[in-house]
Amino acid sequence: MTAQVTSPGSAIGSDLAALRRLLALAGQWRNRLLFGFFLRLLQSICLGLAFATVLWVLASLIGEPAVSAKTIWPVVLIMAVSLAGQVGFGILAMQTCWLASHRLGGDLRLKMLERLRHLPMGFHLSRDKGETITAMTADIQMLETFFADGFPRIAHALGLPFAAFLLLAVTDWPAALVGLVSIVCGLPFFLWSSRRLAALSARRQIAQADAATRMIEFVQGMKVIRAFNRLDDGWTSFKVALDRFHAISVGMITALAVPIVAFSAVVMLGLPLLVAFIGYRHFAGGMPSGSVVIGLGLMMSLYSPILSLAGVMETARMAESALDRIDRILDAPPLPESARHRKPDGFEICFRNVGFSYLTAKPVLRDVSFVVPERSMTAIVGPSGSGKSTLLNLLSRFWDVEDGNITLGGVDLRDMRFEDLAANIAVVFQDVHLFSGTIAENITTGMSDASHADIEAAARAAQAHDFIMALPKGYATEVGEGGAKLSGGERQRISIARAVLKNAPIVLLDEATAAIDPTNERAIQTALEHLVADRTLIVVAHRLSTIRNADQIIVVDQGHVAETGRHDDLLAQQGLYARLWHLRNQAASWQLGRVEENA
Repeated sequence: MTAQVTSPGSAIGSDLAALRRLLALAGQWRNRLLFGFFLRLLQSICLGLAFATVLWVLASLIGEPAVSAKTIWPVVLIMAVSLAGQVGFGILAMQTCWLASHRLGGDLRLKMLERLRHLPMGFHLSRDKGETITAMTADIQMLETFFADGFPRIAHALGLPFAAFLLLAVTDWPAALVGLVSIVCGLPFFLWSSRRLAALSARRQIAQADAATRMIEFVQGMKVIRAFNRLDDGWTSFKVALDRFHAISVGMITALAVPIVAFSAVVMLGLPLLVAFIGYRHFAGGMPSGSVVIGLGLMMSLYSPILSLAGVMETARMAESALDRIDRILDAPPLPESARHRKPDGFEICFRNVGFSYLTAKPVLRDVSFVVPERSMTAIVGPSGSGKSTLLNLLSRFWDVEDGNITLGGVDLRDMRFEDLAANIAVVFQDVHLFSGTIAENITTGMSDASHADIEAAARAAQAHDFIMALPKGYATEVGEGGAKLSGGERQRISIARAVLKNAPIVLLDEATAAIDPTNERAIQTALEHLVADRTLIVVAHRLSTIRNADQIIVVDQGHVAETGRHDDLLAQQGLYARLWHLRNQAASWQLGRVEENA
């Protein structure tokens, strides 16, 4: 599939191209959907058969020969077969299309989740959450609705008029040709409405995603909104986005009113035209009464289903517009992975002339080089925004370096399978995220097959067992979304427990105690001692007192390595590290308010 971002000024493909594109998405379910389409077509033909039989009976009542007792039973049989076909084919078509459409939706969601899992973090950070969520929910639901209901309705909208036209052509071919005149004349208006719908649907999808983003921000930021008394502002932001979505939806209906009404009017003009033509030929003696009855009876079955086709194609165009956003996920390039799948020889980490930028015009790292020996502790310090956390992100391969390379055990990270790299690294972030579920489920995030004994051992090592057992349900306690039911220190210890359970040879710490109170800090420091024992440790340090015994300290400033050494050596150099240490000591003695001299 190729991503197609549709805008009002862009060229829009034909309706047939839209259907082909949607069917191409169906993959393994395409044949089942086409089979459902065929079943619905057979249902429509059975309906046409019943309708044709009734018209034949009416025509024979006023013509020769009339319906007799001998011919009535075949008529009844035909009507019974038609009814059975309508019911049977209808049920089979519905079951086939609905089952295939929902399985397609499930497969597509799994495919999107798999793609999202392999995309670089830059892709996720550059998009609004609402856009991805809308693609996973509303957009796929739109596709499911089209394949379950809209696609089969196309068969009905085409099948019955086609059968009616064939019967009319057999009865009186000049009348059949006249019946086509209004349909052919209405086709340009149909294409006009279809193109306008495609362009407006793209704008509507963007507005819908924006409204979803504002809603997520409002709900997730409720604590900050309430703390700063910004409830009105938060609500207003969401309401503005919702009003924009509503305005575009109403505007879409208004803009489509003229072409759709024009299409309907032109097509329906075929009724008086066909009546006039049939009447003229009948009174001129060129058309028998039976053919008149059949011709007049077929008129509505010829035009009414075609009018419904406009509504069906609206669903197809909106589904195609939804597919645009889905394509932007499925077609996004993942992190490239080498076919060599090399394994590291040991766990020494080496940064060589690494350069990286989140934005092209603003480099974050420039010519960064250093070595982290196996089973050693390396601390990374520096002012805010100097690139400390970026180093951990690159080592975890959330992004790829732009210049230079990073090796693990002598192997470039880009030559390793991402799963192999992730298996060797445990990360404890400062901003802990827990998943909805139980405490036990969160601890086993990195090792889903762990036993309860392993879980409990990891929790004890993380100094978390006691507070877990104090909870009403122990390890079966639900943590809430993002771990909202636990305190910051408790969430941090759960994150350390899952890192302990993973038992990876490399541990990355984005200062786990930076925002923790002194009581929890002591417990977490004890937990970290269990975590990092006999492992390669890299820690981004905000509290310099926690890294005095590091084997080496990397001082980063404005994206490059300013100093490297041990604590005492760096203090003796009287450089940036010494200044940071001095500022840290000043901050440690800082007090709120003025201290009276004789207090």
